[in-house]
Amino acid sequence: MKNITSNTSKLADTVGFEIVGADLGSDIKSAIQTALSAGVVFPKGSEPLSIFREVLARTLHSIETHHREPLFKEFLLKGPYENSGAIPKKLIDERLSDSEVASVITFIYSHMVNCFKGAVTELLAASACVRLLKRLQRDSKLPANAYLYVGDVVGVHRPKGKGLLKGADLYLLINTHKPNAVPDIYVAGLVEVKSYFCSERRLREQFDRHIRRLKEGLQVAGRDYARENVCVGFGPSLRFLQITVLPSNWSLPRTFRFENTEHGRLLHVDPGVPPCTNDEIIMTGNDEWRIILRWSKEALAEAAYEMTFWYMEKVGEMIYSHCRPMGWEEMSEGEAGRNAAKMTLYYALLRCRTTRENQRAIALYNTYGFGYALGMNYRNAEGKREMLWPQDLDEIISGRKTKHGCRIH
Repeated sequence: MKNITSNTSKLADTVGFEIVGADLGSDIKSAIQTALSAGVVFPKGSEPLSIFREVLARTLHSIETHHREPLFKEFLLKGPYENSGAIPKKLIDERLSDSEVASVITFIYSHMVNCFKGAVTELLAASACVRLLKRLQRDSKLPANAYLYVGDVVGVHRPKGKGLLKGADLYLLINTHKPNAVPDIYVAGLVEVKSYFCSERRLREQFDRHIRRLKEGLQVAGRDYARENVCVGFGPSLRFLQITVLPSNWSLPRTFRFENTEHGRLLHVDPGVPPCTNDEIIMTGNDEWRIILRWSKEALAEAAYEMTFWYMEKVGEMIYSHCRPMGWEEMSEGEAGRNAAKMTLYYALLRCRTTRENQRAIALYNTYGFGYALGMNYRNAEGKREMLWPQDLDEIISGRKTKHGCRIH
């Protein structure tokens, strides 16, 4: 439904499944192939890599069209004031204000990370939903002509005015054919995919809102269905499936080691391995199902942060493609991009005005440098995050916590 710019598509086309890690990337590739083999309808693409890149391009588009995105680029270009205290008058126009820095940190911590995390989770969910779909069809609880449609293929008519609203994450649709008449479309069910844990009340509210909107009419793969041609439910009793997909709750390992190489010490953090080989499908009520993915909330967050920092580096590369700051002349575009991201996040720590701002900025800086499992979970005795340094990890290896009482939770 969204118009993707050529620059966004070009950036997405530079990466493969390895961007999310070998094991998770392999599972995403397999999930897309399973979905394709079962006839799941995607907006674009006919093989796993092209679909993955299209989803990534749409994710980048949602980031780049956000109202805070220009400020994010200014953050990498100008940065915060590189000290504490008041910003000198001569630098006010050359640095971001403290409120602007806080806005960018929120944009990265919330919007950017959540966009990537949601995209990865929805791709995994497609194959899990196929398993449930096939089971229901095998047991004659769902018609054989019911198919899954990815949410971006389906738009919901607005109650007033033109344009379409985004609906559910996936749809179970049944198309009918009428000779010499407009066909009807039956919405057999909806799928809500969450990359985080969500209350039953909130899930119920979301399903109810989606169902109300369905009755305004749909656009499916470019074809319009007026409200009189949309039927919510199927069969004589108008059964309607409500499927929720959630991550599992296992934690990433906090174990790590240093390895001495000719280039210095390298940090190795043990990777997270799902304890289950398959997603779990649970019936929670009449025509209500819950799918627990084998990948956990922490594992999906780790992948999302890696993708976020990859994007920050790429934006930095573009910013510094023609000119480098003094002292950076010998750096490549990629090195300049990485350096800009690290530097601006470090200086952001000096400009925090509240505990909330401080904790978010530390989370980003630590995770960028040491990975999600260590960086996000390094905390003091009061449970607050503190900046993490290699020597802190040395102390933790020796005694499980630092001399100041910090440890990896």
